[in-house]
Amino acid sequence: MIFPSNYEEKCGFTAIREMLKELCLGSLGIEKVDELTFHTNFELLVHQLEQVEEMRGLVERERRFPLTDYSDTRTTVQQVIADATSWLTIEEVLAIQQTLVNGKQLYEVVTQQVDDQYLYPKMTLLAKNYVPLDELVEAINQVVDQQGQVRDSASKELASIRKEKIQVKQTIQKKFDSLWRKAQAAGLIDQETPSSMRDGRMVIPITASFKRRFKGVIHDESRSGKTVFIEPEELVSENTRLFVLEQEERREIVRLLVELTRAVRQSETQLYQLYTLIGTVDFIRAKAILAQKIGGIKPLMVNQPLVDWKQAHHPILALHLRAMGQVLHPLTIRLTEDHRILVVSGANSGGKSVTLKTVALLQYMLQCGLLIPIDATSTAGIFEQLFMDIGDGQSMEKNLSTYTSHLTTMQFFLTQAHAQTLILIDEFGGGTEPELGGAIAESILEQLNEQRCFGLITTHFYNLKGFAQRTPGLANGAMLYDFKEMKPLYQLSQGHPGSSYALDVARRIGLSETILYNASQKIDANYLAIEEELQCVIAEKVAQIQQLDRSNECNGVQEDNPDAEIDSKQKKQLVAVSEIPQWKEDTPSPLQIGDTVTLKDKNKKGILSEIRGKKAIIVIENMKFTLNLDEIVRSKT
Repeated sequence: MIFPSNYEEKCGFTAIREMLKELCLGSLGIEKVDELTFHTNFELLVHQLEQVEEMRGLVERERRFPLTDYSDTRTTVQQVIADATSWLTIEEVLAIQQTLVNGKQLYEVVTQQVDDQYLYPKMTLLAKNYVPLDELVEAINQVVDQQGQVRDSASKELASIRKEKIQVKQTIQKKFDSLWRKAQAAGLIDQETPSSMRDGRMVIPITASFKRRFKGVIHDESRSGKTVFIEPEELVSENTRLFVLEQEERREIVRLLVELTRAVRQSETQLYQLYTLIGTVDFIRAKAILAQKIGGIKPLMVNQPLVDWKQAHHPILALHLRAMGQVLHPLTIRLTEDHRILVVSGANSGGKSVTLKTVALLQYMLQCGLLIPIDATSTAGIFEQLFMDIGDGQSMEKNLSTYTSHLTTMQFFLTQAHAQTLILIDEFGGGTEPELGGAIAESILEQLNEQRCFGLITTHFYNLKGFAQRTPGLANGAMLYDFKEMKPLYQLSQGHPGSSYALDVARRIGLSETILYNASQKIDANYLAIEEELQCVIAEKVAQIQQLDRSNECNGVQEDNPDAEIDSKQKKQLVAVSEIPQWKEDTPSPLQIGDTVTLKDKNKKGILSEIRGKKAIIVIENMKFTLNLDEIVRSKT
């Protein structure tokens, strides 16, 4: 199952489908692209990927692919099969012949052998139902030449007719020339008027005033009326004979075409098998050319849910940046049974959504039988379901807000997701009041984890980062950010959450220190401490990668896995990060749940219902308020 219905548009697969269509050589391949769909049969999927690999090798080895273009003659064949009284034209016969020739050339290429071994065994399987129609090709060749002319030798009758036609034409021409000279000598012809043909008969242009002096049949006259076109009386018999011969020639040609049409009807099954072969090979060729353009390969495939990719690229974005002379940073990501759901956080515009869309697109491409742009050492699994929630989900038709639509989607996920599902959620929990939105999102994430589905989730919520840090089956990931340069690196690092860098970004763009100070005073000190710890972890991670990059540049080595193991110092810092969930535990305090408390600055009393870190939930007149612990004291009465 794929969700939502416009998944292809949201993840970018629509552009991939259009690229495939453009790479096809004809309509038979384009139809296969239209039929391309996501599937979950592991054996079939591996077979399709191996087919594309073989085709890529074939295209690279063969100097000239046997198909440069081709005509889709199915409609022509369908028409003569549906109407037994119809017959093929010469042009249609030649088009069918070219289809047969293309098919044979294609068959010979894909079934090449060396030492009794097929060079392209997967391609050879496609041609197992191919039946060469050499007799039909030869029959057409005997009747029609490549210039579209029916051969004299097509039949004895046609040869005889054409021989007599030549003789009659010679006689006509000889007599005509003689009559022309006589009329010219008699002054009956305007010197500037050439000879002409009317209704297939040779006529002499006689000046209208002299028409009674020239015996023959008037066939036409000029617009001005000054000239009449007369068939000489002496040529009527020969012209009539020529007309009869031409009619006989046409009937004989039709008879020959009817015979060829009958042979085509008898070859219907073999022709449609050939159309299938040509269309399928054209389609696979398009997939192979696409793989060349985007650097697609077949990873190691396993028949289980798994994402273990190195150096993965979003193909559309990579091509776009390449055209601009820029390079797309690769993605390395692991979703395994131990860490099925990755919660990705980090600064805005840091690449979280691109990371999510990359996973959404590449997994979909892979399960459509397309090679994907990742490192050859990567391992990929398959999923029965791909669910995605990304972008503005506001429904004007149903009058649903963005958050309501988001919750409706989450409800669908909860009822449909299972261990063979990959969920992809952007800005999880956003769109509503942060504390409630975060709590609901955490509860949903907890349920999805219990359903053992796989997923990639982007968020800014601290409680989700903390939940991922302490919960088996979940893991944190951060989009790396160069704090010194204040710019995102668009690289994913797994094993720790990311920082939003909100205050630092605000300072860099020029927001006043007064506003920033006031803002920091409104934020829980625990939040700020953890942000600083996260930034330290990320800074060391960035430094580690940059050092590795410099080392690789010096040694001429390409980095295999930028997401190296976190060193011991970073692990110590992550201990503090893992304490994020402790915000919800009771903070040591003389206050106890159920105490009557008084607000220091206001003469109001309430009941202490909950303590969250340095925050307290107070019930005053049946309404809940969240306050700092230092704002309340136990009531004396």
